[in-house]
Parts: sequence; structure tokens; C-alpha cells
Amino acid sequence: MQCSEIGIIGLGTMGRGIAEVVLAAGYSVKALGRDDASCKSHIAEFSNSVHRLARLKRFPEDVANKLSDRLLPAGNLGELDRCSLVIESIPENLALKQNLFAELDRICSPDTVLATNTSCLTVSQIGSYAQDKTRIVGIHFFNPVSSMKLVEIVKTKHTSQKVFDRACEFCQSLGKTVVNAPDTPGFIVNRLLLSFLAEAMRLYELGVNADDIDKAVTLGLNHPMGPFKLADFIGLDTALSIARSMHEQLDSPHFAPTEMLESLVKEGKLGRKSGRGFYNY
Repeated sequence: MQCSEIGIIGLGTMGRGIAEVVLAAGYSVKALGRDDASCKSHIAEFSNSVHRLARLKRFPEDVANKLSDRLLPAGNLGELDRCSLVIESIPENLALKQNLFAELDRICSPDTVLATNTSCLTVSQIGSYAQDKTRIVGIHFFNPVSSMKLVEIVKTKHTSQKVFDRACEFCQSLGKTVVNAPDTPGFIVNRLLLSFLAEAMRLYELGVNADDIDKAVTLGLNHPMGPFKLADFIGLDTALSIARSMHEQLDSPHFAPTEMLESLVKEGKLGRKSGRGFYNY
């Protein structure tokens, strides 16, 4: 993909992770946060993190040394108008995303590819307010972005083949493996994962020990991590949010959140990030 500047909207965990791999691959990034102050704060934190990774030989040192020239804050959406590709990574709120893409479609150059990193909403829904739906595509990275090799590329019934090909080429230039995912809630990975986690939690509610279930999955299915350790790693609040969204959209009992998951999140036991979840850390 012939481009030099990539726009990234949203500087949470996923936005910063995407920025890291994009910069490491040689692109420039124009980043837009919730507001000017938070954007500058996130960029300062990100810069410190990148320099630390460079010292550990986990990020190109030459890129880290020129970071101030390659990573620039955007004051508003209008400053993303000439980016070759804009990737949205804001919270999973459909109305916010729909309004954002309608505005991006109005502002950005007709050649700009507009991508969403949504994990559980459909790309068609997100782009429904835009006039030119042919340039809207899903580019779903996984956390942590720097080490997860997979990217799901989602082509809607409106997405042009040229835009899809450009998205695939871009992700491959980051060293990622690309799969063509359907435009359905959860795409491939989360659609399978959430029903898998839900069934594991239902077994837990029947009295099966979480550690026994994790051992059975790692040794019997050869998974690198059992469902409960994986849920704790993802974040139980994140898992609950995705499960609720998919249950609502698909109206399927496979994705209904369990009482145990609801209870743990209500108690603030969110997994690794809070120190307690299905396990203690």
C-alpha cells in the first residue's frame, strides 16, 4: 500500500498498540484523542513506552529517535483529511462510530480508506451514515497488537475490491497474517471465542473447578491457555461487554453472559488488570 501517513482515532490500549506497529513498519502517524489535552498526554506516555521498548531491542531504535517527526497529534478530524488510511479505535458505541464515519466520509479525501477496529459491531452498521460506503472496511487487530499476528479484514457488501486489497496489503506490510472475515457480529475469532467462554463458565456454574477446565482445554485441546486464564487476560469487563453486544445482535443463547461473569464484573474483579478475576494475581 503506497502511503506514508496513517490516521489513528482513539488512543486507548488498542489505539496505542496499532500506532506502535504502524510506526515500527515505517509509516507516520497522525493521532486524534478524545480532546487536545488527553491526546498530548497519551502521546507523551506512548513516546516514553516506545523509547523503553527501543532500549530493550523490541522497537526499531531509528524510529524511536525520530518519533517526534513521525508521531503527531491531530487537533481535529479535519487534520486527517490527507491520510491514506484512517483507523478508528474508539469505544464500542454504535451511534458514536456511525457519526464519526459520516464525518470522516465528508472530510477526508476520496482516496482515503476508512477502517474500523471494532470487535463486535458490524462494519455495515458502523458505515451506514456515510455517503461513500465503498471505502469503509473492517481492520480488526488483536491485543496485544505488537505480538498478535492475526488481523481480520472485513469486507461489507459495499466495500470495493480495491479498498479491501489496499487494507490487506497494508496489514501484510505490518508483518501480520490476514484472514477475510464475514461482516457478522464478532467476525470469526470473537464469534467462536465468546460462545466457548460462555460454555466454560456454565460448566463452572455447575460446579466444575476453573483450574480443571483450563487444564482440560490446554492438555486435551492443545490450546496455549485455558478459557478462564484467557478471560482474565482479556479483562472480564471487556468479555462481558462483547458478550452483551453479540447476544443482543444475534439473539442467541450461545452468547448470553453468565450470572458468574456479571457478578465478578459488578464486584470489580476484572481479571489481571484488577488483580482478581477467576484467579488471583
